[in-house]
Amino acid sequence: MSNSTAKSKRYMMKVREVGCLICDQPANAHHIREERNKNDYLTIPLCREHHQGDFSIHMSKRQFTNIYGSELDLLAETIERLFK
Repeated sequence: MSNSTAKSKRYMMKVREVGCLICDQPANAHHIREERNKNDYLTIPLCREHHQGDFSIHMSKRQFTNIYGSELDLLAETIERLFK
């Protein structure tokens, strides 16, 4: 269940403005998959390549998280960057 309200969409826009956590390129908002329900506030910024490319969180999650950390680790980094 997504909670896509105007407020949550503004939040996701701010997440995208952070830039990809991996390479600082322009980013999409990736909904972390630790929760069963999709929540717009549980998003991390990843460029297209790191989001859905050949070596990405969607295509090779285990390898991705071994190198870059868990989705929760990346969520914590996102929050830190948003509010520093």
